[in-house]
Amino acid sequence: MRNSTVWVYQLFAKEIGENKARSYLEKLNYGNADPSTKSGDYWIDGNLAISANEQISILKKLYRNELPFRVEHQRLVKDLMIVEAKRDWILRAKTGWDGQMGWWVGWVEWPTGPVFFALNIDTPNRMEDLHKREAIARAILQSVNALPPN
Repeated sequence: MRNSTVWVYQLFAKEIGENKARSYLEKLNYGNADPSTKSGDYWIDGNLAISANEQISILKKLYRNELPFRVEHQRLVKDLMIVEAKRDWILRAKTGWDGQMGWWVGWVEWPTGPVFFALNIDTPNRMEDLHKREAIARAILQSVNALPPN
């Protein structure tokens, strides 16, 4: 999941179909739960929309294994989200990008508990701006001592 392999997601979306995708999104209470699109890539250029606060709500449920999916599947997703891990903490995150806006969402796990984050930024320079998602989020997390300095 560290690398967004769009063609894999496209295969899943085609297999699931719009109606089933809508049902899953509604069960998750995921933003506007609208997977309609002309291209089939509803998470990239469709009508699906979610706020940073709604993202945090989903992340908290995933952290606690409270999503409407089997616990072992939630644990697998969390394992796939590991970006970095040290002795005392684990950073789990996922990128997102629709060509105009970039996301970096996740949490840092500490023995004292998790620190959740959801950052979205405009990416007017497209590919040149993508690295900024993680850089900005890391700087903010470091500024509040939620992530150690490099």
